[in-house]
Order: sequence, then structure tokens, then C-alpha cells
Amino acid sequence: MKPSATGRILLWRGGSLWIGLAGVPAGFHSHHAVQIALPFEGARVRFQTPSADWVTYDAAIVAAEQPHAFDGRDRFMAQIFVEPESRAGRELQRRYRSGGVVALDTEAIRSNIAALALAYDRRVENTELIELAKATIARLAGTTPTPPNPPDKRVELAIEHIRNRLNQTISLKSLAAAVHLSPDRFRHLFIEETGIGLRPYVLWLRLERSLGEYVGGASLTDAAHAGGFADSAHLSRTFKRMFGISPASVRPE
Repeated sequence: MKPSATGRILLWRGGSLWIGLAGVPAGFHSHHAVQIALPFEGARVRFQTPSADWVTYDAAIVAAEQPHAFDGRDRFMAQIFVEPESRAGRELQRRYRSGGVVALDTEAIRSNIAALALAYDRRVENTELIELAKATIARLAGTTPTPPNPPDKRVELAIEHIRNRLNQTISLKSLAAAVHLSPDRFRHLFIEETGIGLRPYVLWLRLERSLGEYVGGASLTDAAHAGGFADSAHLSRTFKRMFGISPASVRPE
């Protein structure tokens, strides 16, 4: 199988960094995170949405849940994924509210891209790469005249409850009871706060957990079980639907 990406995948609460050499293009897919694509100096990438032809970008941001295809073959680049429920994610969505795929002003983040490229080339520690990725997110999110409303504490508690039980059965009824709401009220509150239904959100967190295990050296089967998937085939189908590639085609360094 030809690799879809070769490099390092680093995860933290609320985001992840995929940095290295892009491989074969990814077909149409969509995922819950806001995606920031940052080709290194001299490189460009292409995106396509279902209603448009391919467009070439020096750098781009993709809205959460936006179906798209991606072509960055043979380019060194950084891709940053930001959970839209996080403070940074909420600010990114506000600043780039037109949705879809939006071109970024590379002049404004040229130093951030150069720092990521140099750090990757020098094979620095994971913690340094993560801090550089977070600094890039902060630069893009900037500040807004009106601070975003803080997330509802009941939804925050429910998300923590989910994260602690990803390899178990998670029901709407049990989460509603944990935050002292009726199932119907909790369902509506969760969508209001996150912009997504409970079931796809849990699936996203499970995929994130499995990915972390896989890049940490676990087999696909063990990674699948860690995230609550039935088996590696279930994980692979979900991964391809959300990222457009097979997890087995990802080559972590």
C-alpha cells in the first residue's frame, strides 16, 4: 500500500498536528475538526469541495464537517486539526465564518510555518512541535471584539464523562443523568453547544483515541479496541470516511 502520509502525528486535548511528507491524495471525506493546511516554503496544496473544481492554495483552513478532497502529494507540510468546541476552535470558526475551504494569508503566518518546518527538519521533541502548532493556532485565531461565550458547564462535564469511557457503551440516557437533565433537553443542549449530535461526536473522540494509540506503536487491532471499535476493520472504515485515507497507509516516524 502506497503511504498517504509519512511523518509525525502528535495529539493533545483539543487538537493534533500531522507533520511530514504527504502521499497519495485523499478522496472526499469530512471530519469534526477545523483543519489548517500549511505547506512548507515553496509548496502548494489543492482542495476540492463537492460543488467546485480543484483549487490550489498556499495555505488553507477547512471548516468543521466540510466535505472535501485533498491533494498534497510529495509536499512537506503541517496539518493542524482543532476541535471546534475548544476556545481556539470557536474563535477560528468565528474569524473564518464563511465556511468551506478558505485561503489563509501566508504572510501573516510565514514565521510560524518556517518554525514548524525547521523544527521538523531538526527532529525536535514532541513537546516543542506541539507548542509551535498551538502558537500557530493562536496567531490565526487572533482576538475578537466580543469574547466567545464560555461553554456550558454541563456539556463540559458530559464531554469529560465521554472521554473517560470511550471503550465502553455510552448512552444518551446515562450522560443526561450524569448532568441532571432529561435526555431530550440534554440532546438539544449538546447540539447547541457543539454543533454536532452526540453519536458522531463520540465517534470522533473514539477515532482520536485510537489514532493516538496507533501512532504510539499499538497494532491496528489494539488501537481499535482502545477507542471502543469492534475491530480493526471497523476502525479502518471510520478512519477512511473521516480522513479519506486508510490508517494502514499512514507511516508514523
